[in-house]
Amino acid sequence: MPRAIPRATALPVLLIALAACGRKPATDTNETLAKARQEAQAIQARLAALPPQCTVGDAGGTAGQWIDSRNGAGEPGQPYTYVFTFKTPVRTGAFRIALNAKAAQNLEKVETRDAGGAWTAAWTGAPAGAPAGCEFVKMAQRFEAGAREVAALRIIVRPDTEKVVVADPGLLQAD
Repeated sequence: MPRAIPRATALPVLLIALAACGRKPATDTNETLAKARQEAQAIQARLAALPPQCTVGDAGGTAGQWIDSRNGAGEPGQPYTYVFTFKTPVRTGAFRIALNAKAAQNLEKVETRDAGGAWTAAWTGAPAGAPAGCEFVKMAQRFEAGAREVAALRIIVRPDTEKVVVADPGLLQAD
């Protein structure tokens, strides 16, 4: 099961994953949901307390309103690919994601999907990894090819044996 824990989407993703795993006793499901809820809350608390040196990218101080994704899931058949959708397409020139140190080290690329379903590279490059002392990194980055209408973000991380966390996806709404 992919380990994406986006804001307010851990439970729907978890329910889908549990449904795919077959029948489980109600107590096991309730315990799993409670643990997922606790983990999501703990991650959000850690993200809220990140020091400034744990924010990377060229769009961190850009003025504007960040639009959060409330829906996310792993891409079927791609265990290290996460897709986050937005309620309506957003005109934007920058994205934001939070990554644990391992995900930051293994980040391969970020893509955007337009309303018609076409994927376009938004960011590719050699990941710098997490700055020293940062358990998580908030990455706020302008798109390589400029502003566009975006309906979804796709985050691709190179596989690793350690836990990978991708969270807090958002788009900076363009004026």
